[in-house]
Amino acid sequence: MFEKNLQLSFLLDQYGAVLGERHRTLLDYYYNQDLSLSEIAAEVGISRQGVRDSIKKAEEELLFLEERLHLHQRALQVADAAEALLRMPLADDQRLAVEKLIVAAGGNLPQK
Repeated sequence: MFEKNLQLSFLLDQYGAVLGERHRTLLDYYYNQDLSLSEIAAEVGISRQGVRDSIKKAEEELLFLEERLHLHQRALQVADAAEALLRMPLADDQRLAVEKLIVAAGGNLPQK
């Protein structure tokens, strides 16, 4: 469940601009701010069931976009490749260049 939530939060970051404002807001409340369906319903003034239905529809849109564009999958591949590079013996300037690429691609540097 946690992995799915993390994936959907990532997808929201990647594709959120494509969603309508209402769907984007509901997903943000649910995944990023960790509000319950009841809390969201009270905040936006619709029923709990309406919130659930809207969230499910927005999730389907995000998953459809990922299925077509594969940004999440590619980001995971880049992260794996970068981690493999950082495990190799590199000169300081090479290591710095790899670290800059990781940060520029939106990744996180492994803890030293």
